[in-house]
Amino acid sequence: MKKFALFFSVSLWSVAAIAQDKIPSFGKCDKADLEMKDCSFDPGAEALVLLDVGEIHTLYVPNIGWQSEGNYRMRVKVLKPAAVHRAEVKIAFYSNNRMQEISGLDGISFNLDAAGNIEKSDLEKKAIYRKAINSQRSEVSFALPNVKVGTVFEYKYTITSRSYSYLPTWTFQKGIPVRYSAFNVILPQYFEFTTQVIKRQEMEKKDAGDDGTWYIMRTIPGLKDEPYSSGREDYLQRVEFQLSKINAPSYYEEIRTTWPKLINELLEDEDFGLAIKKNLRMPDDLKGQLASVNTTKDKVRTVYNFVQQYMQWNEEEGIYSSNGIKDAWDKKNASIADINFILIRLLRDADVDANPVLVRTKDNGAVNTVYPFLRQFNAVFVQVKDAEKTYIMNAADKFNPFYLIPYDVLYCRALLVDKNDGGIIQIQDDGKYMNNIFYHCNVDPDGKLIGEATLNNSGYSRNLRMRTLKKDQFKGLVEDNEGIQLKMDSFIVNNLNEDMKPLEQKVSFNGSMQSSGEYFFLPYNLFMGLEKNPFVEENRVMDIDFDFPKNYVITGSYTLPADYVVNELPKNTRMILPDTSIALTRLMQQDGNMISFRLTLDMNASGYSADSYPYIKEFFKKMYEILDERIVLKKK
Repeated sequence: MKKFALFFSVSLWSVAAIAQDKIPSFGKCDKADLEMKDCSFDPGAEALVLLDVGEIHTLYVPNIGWQSEGNYRMRVKVLKPAAVHRAEVKIAFYSNNRMQEISGLDGISFNLDAAGNIEKSDLEKKAIYRKAINSQRSEVSFALPNVKVGTVFEYKYTITSRSYSYLPTWTFQKGIPVRYSAFNVILPQYFEFTTQVIKRQEMEKKDAGDDGTWYIMRTIPGLKDEPYSSGREDYLQRVEFQLSKINAPSYYEEIRTTWPKLINELLEDEDFGLAIKKNLRMPDDLKGQLASVNTTKDKVRTVYNFVQQYMQWNEEEGIYSSNGIKDAWDKKNASIADINFILIRLLRDADVDANPVLVRTKDNGAVNTVYPFLRQFNAVFVQVKDAEKTYIMNAADKFNPFYLIPYDVLYCRALLVDKNDGGIIQIQDDGKYMNNIFYHCNVDPDGKLIGEATLNNSGYSRNLRMRTLKKDQFKGLVEDNEGIQLKMDSFIVNNLNEDMKPLEQKVSFNGSMQSSGEYFFLPYNLFMGLEKNPFVEENRVMDIDFDFPKNYVITGSYTLPADYVVNELPKNTRMILPDTSIALTRLMQQDGNMISFRLTLDMNASGYSADSYPYIKEFFKKMYEILDERIVLKKK
């Protein structure tokens, strides 16, 4: 890059643009903030961000080149015991080749003593720790001292970055309320950038001339967790930046790149495309398994299952190889990128055309296809195209079969890294969550129950149930049923290693009915996993994401003793959403001392917009009223 001079001075948070906001000096705390008991604009919050201020400027440093410097300061009030952990801070940064460095870290805590005087506790340097997260990133961590309910704590730091073209997103909103948030961007006059503002309340933009542009928000309620939501980052109020060009005297450079250019760079990168080209020794047992298969589907299944079982994921995400696939293969323990690079290498050795796919899992938000930046992707998966199907695979996932797209990227956009057909793709499939339950119970004269159940989980339901089994949570699933107390007597799992078949669980159990006075109550939705209505809040910010279409079928029966009669039997009913995307059907009948029933719930859409929430909320309210009905018995 051609060098040109740029000189200016900056004094953080001292410019006229925000002087009127009376930002307190670092190390000085208003007594009223220490006496505060609740947040006025978000009552009941566990903590309140009193101050969140940042400033970033880009400058040319002689003998070093262009770089950016960001100064950040955060002040928090602890309102409830659950928020004390917020004083344990971790700051991640890109440490590879010293791309970023952290300096000027300082912190302090404020408390009131018994006499009402302000006490200060400084963060000691020996309490600050640095460690590598992976080959690309590191973190600085520390815990502010003497933090308890009522404490106000604050900290500040500087991040220097060699990537002058990268301007961080400024997020005004957090999980807890924010009283004041401001960000200042100072760029040379030759730098041009675009901004995108995501907001649901007023944001101030103040031009301070050579002292930058300030973006300010006040009294921002916390973004609360909402059931069945993903991509939470997409809903936070924020401002995003993209440096598009440098247009200086006698020098011009387009900063914004293209997807094809990024793909070519990745394919030639030592820790990406060239890493996949490294040779691996294929184990003899894998060679033997491949010798007996011919189709692409069978080859994919064979290699995928082998890598899935052979390799252990070390919980490290990212898109680059850490120490090379040979080292990972020898250690049998690696990052998600290395595991899937190994899968690609072995598939190619088996004459299967496999390519890497950069993904952004749902929890991290949607891929922005307008701005081609690698930083938005957090993992590498694998794509194979067969004549009938396109496979998207992640061999780091121990529970997902080769033919089922990982649900954390289903219906998402991704970047296929391929020289000929690369580009943004849409990941979608017709996979469903299918939960089929059958059970029968005998009721004895004392109201005790003895029963047997068969649970079949297919599609995504199989994946999630295997995770439950791995965590030894299945017993709780069987015994934790509202309205009936059960204890599991025996438990058998079939088809555990047959990924093309439903996961079958056979359970025998005993228990007792719930009773009130002379009445006894029997539920008919055991083992369904839908005990509580998730949609009870008045309003909703985030879209509803069920991850995938779902299908539940419960078929069951109760055999009653001679001295019991049915006082009330729930009626046959069918309820359907106006667009027919959700339907609930209940069939119930009595034949002598036998009560039989069948309950079907079809959820044919994977999600709904936040605007649809009133309709979904009303449907689920009525649906749970139906599910909460009971077979009512009475002794003769």
